[in-house]
Amino acid sequence: MNKPADKADVRWARTRTRLLQGGRVAFAAKGVEATTVLEIVRAAGVSQPSFYNHFDSKDELAGEIAADFFRKDRLAKLKVFAEVEDPAEAIAINVYYTLSIAKQDPVIAWTLLKSETLRNLVISSETDPLADMIESGIKAGRFAASDPRTIALAIRGGAFAVIQNILNGAANADTCRCYQELMLRMLGLSPVESADVVKQAQLRTGLDEVA
Repeated sequence: MNKPADKADVRWARTRTRLLQGGRVAFAAKGVEATTVLEIVRAAGVSQPSFYNHFDSKDELAGEIAADFFRKDRLAKLKVFAEVEDPAEAIAINVYYTLSIAKQDPVIAWTLLKSETLRNLVISSETDPLADMIESGIKAGRFAASDPRTIALAIRGGAFAVIQNILNGAANADTCRCYQELMLRMLGLSPVESADVVKQAQLRTGLDEVA
């Protein structure tokens, strides 16, 4: 038989899960800025005092939703880097997955764009698989660059702007391909080689349009 404390822990975890799910529903409907805590708790089916037992604000809830997504996203990208031999192709796939957030999970995408704290977390993480992949490409002679950390920052910074364009409906079917090729050219690949690498990445993964 469970101890009372165990039961309380289960209830606490269940309520938190419902708030995370309710937050997703509410944020998807109106966006983070326009959503109220009352709308979140109604979507979650919990009381308003329960919300403040778990989160200080709706922004903290939004950050937790996004942080969970990016933990999983990081693991997925590490898997790509481990399986794809060509660093250039791995970078092209990484860029695609980053931009595809706008289509696959717009709640996360908007939260990322609106949360300076979360953007800084994504950009300034000490363990950066993207920078590591760029560095391995430099060492292998695949990339003509000298500062993998700065290049990784540039790739992410540009990706945020492209994601916002996609969310605003200002992107077109070639947006992702153009950005992938641009990033590879920044790493020293020729225009022709960049285009070939992006095509190979599309064939390997069956990538769809993100805009």
